[in-house]
Amino acid sequence: MDKEVFYEYQGTTYGDGILLDEYKNEFSLVSAKRKDGKTYMEWVFPQKKDGSKQPLDKSLPWKIKLGPKDEAIKALKFFLAQLEGSPAPAYKNKPRQDNIPIGEPPPDLAYEDEVPF
Repeated sequence: MDKEVFYEYQGTTYGDGILLDEYKNEFSLVSAKRKDGKTYMEWVFPQKKDGSKQPLDKSLPWKIKLGPKDEAIKALKFFLAQLEGSPAPAYKNKPRQDNIPIGEPPPDLAYEDEVPF
């Protein structure tokens, strides 16, 4: 990605927001802060996978992996449709208000805006 894409939450005192990050052709949303025009990723120490709940020795960015560009676009469109469509409460086996079963991705949506990357 040629330029940094950062969304700053409105009304935040500390510059909290979300950074769209690309690493090895995989996109992710990263918790970040912006101060004095510079963006800083937030880092965490994930737990070990042995069930001990002990933190790893190495910290990692606090992120949500979205996958390659085409998969990332699909995932974000899915969540956007959920927000725009005001789906019914997620009760088991109850269809959403738009008659798409719960857990099914929405049909492809046409948007006028260009994707910024």
